[in-house]
Amino acid sequence: MKGIVLNGIKYKDSQDIVYLYTDLRGRRAYILNRKRKTNRLFPLSLIEFEPSGRQDAEMQYLKEFVFSPLLPEISTDVKKSAIAMFIGEFLYKTLKEEEANPQLFNYISNSIHVLDMLNKGVSNFYIYFMVQLSKHIGFSIPLNKDEYHYFDIRYSKFTFIKPLHLQFFDKEYTQILTCLLEISIDKLDTMQLSGEQRINFANCMINFYSFRFDHNLTIKSLKILHEIFM
Repeated sequence: MKGIVLNGIKYKDSQDIVYLYTDLRGRRAYILNRKRKTNRLFPLSLIEFEPSGRQDAEMQYLKEFVFSPLLPEISTDVKKSAIAMFIGEFLYKTLKEEEANPQLFNYISNSIHVLDMLNKGVSNFYIYFMVQLSKHIGFSIPLNKDEYHYFDIRYSKFTFIKPLHLQFFDKEYTQILTCLLEISIDKLDTMQLSGEQRINFANCMINFYSFRFDHNLTIKSLKILHEIFM
């Protein structure tokens, strides 16, 4: 079985609970013994594993796993590690289904490979990922073909007229959204955005997903990105 590490929390003195998004069973939680240094998983680690313990148990154990593949840049580069932490937390808060979704799993795992190898436009990667993810979880945002001024979160559409409610992207962030819907990953470095613009846009996308999931998403690691990329 293949898995993507989303998050981990301390369970007992020598054990953690690790949350994975898997290729065969969707989101799952496993118990991991903290005995060896090789057991130290970081957000967005890609692993292959076989769970141990009864299948009908509330949680199985994650005893043996291998990194597949190793991600040297994400595990050592400060900026990429911070992005991985943010994306991992974001997915942990949004992916709840305990059933397989091969298309979504492949999109996320391929995106992790891209982040590890990316040389240019790294600082824009996390907002690009948030926008593109919408296509794979049923919240697809249409292209802004007529260059409308505002994106209405409630109705997931672009409009010339400012919505009467407060759930919309203003002109500046609608323009950024339009670019991120159309741009290719190898052109991310051409988007000249300030750290403040990226963080504000990320908050716009968090509001979009919060409305779609009908609960408020609080992503604590966004503060870390703010400190690193400002």
